[in-house]
Amino acid sequence: MSTSRMVAPDLARGAMLLLIVLAHAPLYLTGTPPVPSVADTVVAVGSTLLVDSRAYPMFAALLGYGLVLSVTRLRAAGVSERDARRSIRRRGRWLLVFGLVHALLVAPIEILGAYGLALLLVAGLVFRPDATVRRAGYLLLALNSVAIVLFSLGAVDDGASGPYAPGMLGHDVEGLVVRLIVWLVAVLSNVVVWPVLVALLIGVLAGRHRVLADAGRYAGLLRRLAWVGIPVAVLAAVPLVLVEQDVLPAGLAPAATLLQILSGLAGGLGYAAAFGLLGARLQGAGPPILLRPLAAAGRRSLTCYLLQSFLLVGLLSQTFLGFGAGTGEAGAALAAVLAWSASVLVATVLERFDRPGPVDALLRRLVRRGLPDPGPAVRTPG
Repeated sequence: MSTSRMVAPDLARGAMLLLIVLAHAPLYLTGTPPVPSVADTVVAVGSTLLVDSRAYPMFAALLGYGLVLSVTRLRAAGVSERDARRSIRRRGRWLLVFGLVHALLVAPIEILGAYGLALLLVAGLVFRPDATVRRAGYLLLALNSVAIVLFSLGAVDDGASGPYAPGMLGHDVEGLVVRLIVWLVAVLSNVVVWPVLVALLIGVLAGRHRVLADAGRYAGLLRRLAWVGIPVAVLAAVPLVLVEQDVLPAGLAPAATLLQILSGLAGGLGYAAAFGLLGARLQGAGPPILLRPLAAAGRRSLTCYLLQSFLLVGLLSQTFLGFGAGTGEAGAALAAVLAWSASVLVATVLERFDRPGPVDALLRRLVRRGLPDPGPAVRTPG
């Protein structure tokens, strides 16, 4: 592993993959839920406090950070601003394509389409002044707040046992049509309801000031983000936990959901800052041996994401092995950890032979087609 490489984004993305698969796993539980065990309750509470709505903003911030570094390299290689902006939009379009294929073949609830749409929406802002980016972020945060309240008021829990539940969908014509509809709704809701765009713009600002690359200079900021952001996210999610556990009345769900989702922005940024601080300590020596598999997965995040998604659906969906029937939150979490561990193992093997993730390499070729090669550099997140 090259010691000139930024360690923090690799470690953060490797951890983010685990958060994503843990958040998605309960969606593939089917049938009548069993009486929750103590383990199920602990996992459900932990997910609300630490996982749900936290992974999306964390990855979006890393994606925005990486966009700035990528654009900087392209401009240094002689690429015009117009072509650099076009490369961002091209990445967004291809992520939408990858997300659609993933939805039709594997899982309709996924993250690639949402990030692809987000890139298309903010491509122009990457080149605007800091003040413009900040104003856009404030406006988007206000719109997110309204959308979250509307979402929580209109959300209906139909259970996971219907024929159109994610864990029940097959690949016949009807199943493919349902997959497409669910995917379109998921892409739009992920961008409109969750603060993905806001986190992405925060990542753009952080990338311009090289916050992770110069973590020593920004150590105070990173410490505040980590030591304030993560506890705030946990505390703000407590009301939703109490609603879900029937301690507080269900009528408080909209307000509790608003707090939980918006606090995910603080939590996601806090997680990213924590890895920035860790990366600063490890820079130059590389990650210790126990963290190298995590970094290897982070460097191949797209390949690992698709692999762990396939394994998770293969374990839980009724179309495949069907272990999602008759199990609870703890069983779903176990399946998620197994799927993530397998993807990390594959990434470690690829690292051993100095091979990139095949899907990551394919996306890079598609995005950079027709552009000058900016040459080797520190790998950027996203």
